[in-house]
Amino acid sequence: MKVKPEKPNRNFVPVSIADSLKTINNKFLYKYGKLDFTIHSKWADIVGKFFVNHSEPQKITSVANSVNDSGETIYDRYLHVNVSPAAALEFQHFQDKIIEKINSYFGYKAIKGVKIYQHFQQKRNTQEVKKNLNLITREKNKSEIKKSTPNLSNKNLEESIVNLGLSITNEE
Repeated sequence: MKVKPEKPNRNFVPVSIADSLKTINNKFLYKYGKLDFTIHSKWADIVGKFFVNHSEPQKITSVANSVNDSGETIYDRYLHVNVSPAAALEFQHFQDKIIEKINSYFGYKAIKGVKIYQHFQQKRNTQEVKKNLNLITREKNKSEIKKSTPNLSNKNLEESIVNLGLSITNEE
């Protein structure tokens, strides 16, 4: 009779996928994290109407600055921005205010500096939609919409239906 060799005991412990990918996710979160996303999404609020047409944030780089007492490396983050040549000088003048706005939004010193690259930026159409100032036409449309809706006892509902109808007629 043949004796089967004994299988070695398992040295592995079952681990959930989330736990095994935690270190990888942390590296990606740091590299493409909340900081990049927030700056890109809030860029118009940070720089204002003029610079949103002439600039675009590109990336954030981290440069090792020093090591603290516990042995962790402290990084300084720099924001790289493409600015059209016509607005580059003015952007450079306001870069301290832009850094201050970003850091005040996050509540800590998220960005240490801005690196400006002169690169032509196509002008974006960010003009706000002008409201219809012709009150006579507005009142006429409002009365037509009220006539077409049934009599409702709930005034809030009636008002919201009229406003919906006015917004639809303004889009056409």
